[in-house]
Amino acid sequence: MINIGYWMKAILVSYLAFTLVKNHELSYIQLAALLLFTALSILKERFSDTVYMTIALLALTCAAAAVDLRFSVLFAAVVYHFMLEKRYFGVAAAATGTVYFAYGDPMLPVYLILLLMCGLFGYVLARRKYELTQFTAALDIERRLRYELERTKAELLHSSKSIAEIAEVKERNRIARSIHDDIGHSLAGVLIQLQAAYKLHAVDSTKSMAIVQKSIDNLADSLDVVRKTVHNIKPVEKVGAEYLRKIVEAYPYCPVELKLTGDFNSVPAAHLEVISTNMKEALTNTARYSGATKVYIVIEENVKYTRLYIKDNGIGCARIHEGLGLSGMKERVRNMGGEVSISGNDGFLIVCFIPRSEGGEQIESADCG
Repeated sequence: MINIGYWMKAILVSYLAFTLVKNHELSYIQLAALLLFTALSILKERFSDTVYMTIALLALTCAAAAVDLRFSVLFAAVVYHFMLEKRYFGVAAAATGTVYFAYGDPMLPVYLILLLMCGLFGYVLARRKYELTQFTAALDIERRLRYELERTKAELLHSSKSIAEIAEVKERNRIARSIHDDIGHSLAGVLIQLQAAYKLHAVDSTKSMAIVQKSIDNLADSLDVVRKTVHNIKPVEKVGAEYLRKIVEAYPYCPVELKLTGDFNSVPAAHLEVISTNMKEALTNTARYSGATKVYIVIEENVKYTRLYIKDNGIGCARIHEGLGLSGMKERVRNMGGEVSISGNDGFLIVCFIPRSEGGEQIESADCG
């Protein structure tokens, strides 16, 4: 907008200067008025875009028009500024000045037409400036709300991770209590019975063998309790791995080779959510843009990190434009403290790396103990 107004005033000043030079009527006063008008315009555009500068331009134009009525053409530039600033009193003053100084001049209709055109031009640009301001304000609000939503999402992911860790600790305590109460007491009783049988063997072998037989029965019962406990601890199916395989099986666009390494029963719920969501997003992008005939996926899980590697044999992309899909991938992984690498050379490649937190590593080390 500023450049457009600048060129509009430059055209008006150039036209006026050309008219004066053509008729050999350019005096020092007229030259000084032109230079001063140009200097004030540049000062207003570059350094001090205020209504006071516009009023100064109006006063200068009135003084110049009093010397030479052909300067009335500059009232059009003044009207443009007043209309752009929504100072309608200034528009009325400039229009009045045009009629007053150019009254009776054959060029008065031309001046009025220029006045009208520049006024309409200023009004349109003022409306556009207002709409742009409103749009920028709405965009800032949307960005702030989005950041708040992402922060809330990160807090929820952290909370869900903490809840999962607490649930895991509670489950371990329950298992330890069950082993201690059900198996520990039973084995302690068997040990006492075997010790008694050992001492009685030399005195009463019959009674000793009866105690041994009873100990064997108690051990069988304890072994059955151990089997049931282990069965209850072990998951019925590998939920994490099966869920990832189902995503691949449901992908209809092209064959997908999936390789899983590690124990996916121990994958944190938050990691599984991010990996599965990014995997779906990447497969969707492959179907829409890549033209690939094969996709290769490797998901690696261990006590230190979870890593997702996706590579297709499609056309790739020399200049990657990060839309909502790719930016969403990065935000999800970064909220977990990880990193994402993307390449469009020789097909499309996405690598997501999510480290395990220190708390998660401590839990894993407890398993080893």
